[in-house]
Amino acid sequence: MGRVEIVEKLDTFLNKHMPPSEECHAVYLMVEIRKILDQENSRNFPLLRFYCNWTVHTDKYIEDEMKTVMEEMYRDIKEQIENPVMVKSDSAPVRFAYMDNLKAEMKKFLEERSINLSIIESGNWIEFIGFLVKVLEDQPIKSPTDDITLFSFVPAAKRCVRFTVVFKNPINGEPSYNFGNAY
Repeated sequence: MGRVEIVEKLDTFLNKHMPPSEECHAVYLMVEIRKILDQENSRNFPLLRFYCNWTVHTDKYIEDEMKTVMEEMYRDIKEQIENPVMVKSDSAPVRFAYMDNLKAEMKKFLEERSINLSIIESGNWIEFIGFLVKVLEDQPIKSPTDDITLFSFVPAAKRCVRFTVVFKNPINGEPSYNFGNAY
């Protein structure tokens, strides 16, 4: 199947399945996007490619695309642990939980191919990331940075996200950081 047919299938899928209602919708979306990226031999969407790969691999080691995101997260978490009074509402962990950077890349990817953008609309996006997080639960990223030995989404209630970051060296005696938020 060629690129044009995959783009058409993806557009049809997004027209038919919004908001997403099952985990398989999130998986299908990411697999089809990955097929298009491969057909185009595109390296223009590194974070989107990373999430596509992560979706289908149960044991993930870091790639360059995600290293910067994880380094920023480590800095914000370290700052929060060392200065708990100075918690920022727009911290890297919050942006990561809402997958803001992924949303931006996905929007650009879809726009450039004239594919239906409904997935990035607020309610649809929340449903999508809720299912994507369920897929990624217990699919850890090992050694994403020199300071983090493990990142993992962990099971949470519907419309909630939780993840754990395990540090190589404890920060103020804390061996890990647990994040939880409701969408």
